[in-house]
Amino acid sequence: MSVFAVLASTSARRAAAFIPGRSRSAAITKVFGGLPLQRSHSFHFLEQKQSSRLFATIADEAATVEEEELVELPTNDNDEELLRIRHSSAHVMAMAVQRIFPEAQVTIGPWIDSGFYYDFFFPERTDEESGETIPARKLSEQDLKDVKKAMDKIIGKDYPISREEVSREEARRRIEKIGEPFKLEILDSIKTEPITLYHIGDEWWDLCAGPHVDSTGKLPKKAIQLQSVAGAYWRGDENREMLQRIYATAWKDPQQLKQYKKMLEEAKKRDHRMLGKKLDLFSIQEDAGGGLVFWHPKGSKVRRMIEDFWKDAHIQDGYDVVYSPHIANIDLWKTSGHFDFYRADMFDQMDVENEQYQIKPMNCPFHCLMYKDELRSYRDLPFRWAELGTVYR
Repeated sequence: MSVFAVLASTSARRAAAFIPGRSRSAAITKVFGGLPLQRSHSFHFLEQKQSSRLFATIADEAATVEEEELVELPTNDNDEELLRIRHSSAHVMAMAVQRIFPEAQVTIGPWIDSGFYYDFFFPERTDEESGETIPARKLSEQDLKDVKKAMDKIIGKDYPISREEVSREEARRRIEKIGEPFKLEILDSIKTEPITLYHIGDEWWDLCAGPHVDSTGKLPKKAIQLQSVAGAYWRGDENREMLQRIYATAWKDPQQLKQYKKMLEEAKKRDHRMLGKKLDLFSIQEDAGGGLVFWHPKGSKVRRMIEDFWKDAHIQDGYDVVYSPHIANIDLWKTSGHFDFYRADMFDQMDVENEQYQIKPMNCPFHCLMYKDELRSYRDLPFRWAELGTVYR
C-alpha cells in the first residue's frame, strides 16, 4: 500500500470497490495523532509538530477514506462465470477485429486479473491497383470504438459457441488453409491430443482449451470495455514480430464495471508520481536519467519516517538490521545463480583493477556471505536479518 494511502483519512463515508488480495485503505485499523495506520509500533517521531503538518497535507491530498463501505469485486479465481465471460469476450473481440481488418492475424488472447487481452499481427500489404506497399496498420482510439461496435453486433446475434476436438493433422490443415502462421506455432507447442477448437457460429474459430459461455448472447456487452493498445513482441522475443495488444476489461454486469472504473479513478488520485510532484516530495530529473528519483526536503522527511517505522517494526519482531555493499565481484553473482537467470535485468558489469564487478540486483547473496562468516548451529535458528538495501535492476 502506498504511504500516502496509509497516512491519509477523511471523515466522509462512501462506497469503495476492491479486488480481493489487493491493497486497500480499509485495511487501516490503528489511529494516532489523528492519522490512521496499519500497525501500532513506536511512533514517537510523529509527535513533532512539523511532521504532523506535513502528514496532514499528505492526508488532505491523498483523500483516502477512513471508513468505507466496501464492495468486493469478483475475481477469476473465485468466480468461474466471470472467467468464462472474459475468455469468451476475448474470442469475440478477435472475431470483431478480423471482421473489420481481414489482414489481421491472431496470436494469443488470455484472461488476466482485471479482464483480458488479445495480440494481433498486422502485416504490410500491397495495394492491388498501384502495387505500392501499405504500411502495417497501427490501431487507434477510433479503431477500438469500431471494434467494440462490431463486438456488440456479434453479441446481439447470439451466435452459439461450440467445442470441437480434432486430430493434430486436421488442425494443421485448417490453420494452413486460413493462413494463420502464429496459430501453427501455437499448435506445435501443444503436446497433447486431441486438439480442441472453439467456434463462434460458423464464421470464426480458434485453438482453445476453454472454458466459454454457451453463446455470444450470454455476454453482458454493457459490462465490457476496450481500454488501450500496447506493443508486444511475439513470444516476448525482441527479435520476433511486433504485435499490437488490445487490453480490455469485462465484468458480470454494468454495475461491476462502474465500480471497477471508480476504483481506477481513486487509484489515480493516490498515484505516487502525481502526489510526489504536487506535494514537492520528489522529482524525476531527465537530465540525470529516466526513473531516477531525487528526494526533496519534504520527501526526505517522509522517507526517514517510513524507514524508522520499518526498522522499529523489524527490531520489535526480532530482526537485526544489517548493511551490505552496493557492488560485488561477478563471481558471487555467478555462484548465486543471479548472473545466469537474471542477467537480462542486471546492469552491465564494470572492470575494477582487472576484475569484473557487478552492482547488486538483490541483497540475499550478501546476507549468505555474512551468515557463513562463522560456524553456526541449528540452535541458532531462526536467524533474522533485515536490510534497507538499494538494489539495481
